[in-house]
Amino acid sequence: MTPETARVLLHALADGELDAASAIELQAEIAASPALRQELERLSALQSSVKTHAARFNASPALADRLFATLPEPQPKPIPTGIPMWWRSLAIGATATSMALLFWSLSSILPSRNHNVPLLEEVVSAHVRSLMADHLTDLTSGERHSIKPWLSNRLDFSPPVQDLASEGFLLIGARLDYLDGKPVAAIVYRHRQHIINVFVWPSGNRDRPIRLSTHRGFNSTDFDSGGMSYWIVSDLNADDLGKLTTLLQRPPT
Repeated sequence: MTPETARVLLHALADGELDAASAIELQAEIAASPALRQELERLSALQSSVKTHAARFNASPALADRLFATLPEPQPKPIPTGIPMWWRSLAIGATATSMALLFWSLSSILPSRNHNVPLLEEVVSAHVRSLMADHLTDLTSGERHSIKPWLSNRLDFSPPVQDLASEGFLLIGARLDYLDGKPVAAIVYRHRQHIINVFVWPSGNRDRPIRLSTHRGFNSTDFDSGGMSYWIVSDLNADDLGKLTTLLQRPPT
């Protein structure tokens, strides 16, 4: 914004007629320019003085009636005669059909992008709690043959546990958690400096492809496979999290 433009816009700012984006930009210019601040103060003082001391006169009802009487009567706009009535009806029908298709398309797209928000919130909150409360694992171990029986003995299902250290995802342990009204397994991996929680529980759903979500600054993926639901959450970038998710879809060796 040039100084000349800023000076012109001061009047609109003083009158409250500036849009929010322009007002924010102008306020930054004012903060950096003593001359603009002084000019705004002068305008504000003038505005206040006018409001306080200027005389105001209200028009009498008779004068208002005479003024309105001089105005022409509003005339309804004629409908163009060059357009056949059947064509106008067709156009209205086509517009209504297009709007219906638009709303149908949105209703089919939006749920897939905004799927199961309450559960997503629970998953992200459980991940954050595990990092804040110094309760990342109940069992700290990199051996899947130790983690799997430990979880199976404490849950009414046996979650798959995979050793993916060769792929860059180090297994560091597991804990019990509670999501969606049920106990779940939380299997914990580390990728470089990033902690990843993999929540697993039995699913009544058929196999479902991977979905990616971002919530509260965390990336999350979820899918159903082999009778289990998987929800994976981390501050890891989407590409690396997708790689881990694809690895977890493979049958355990």
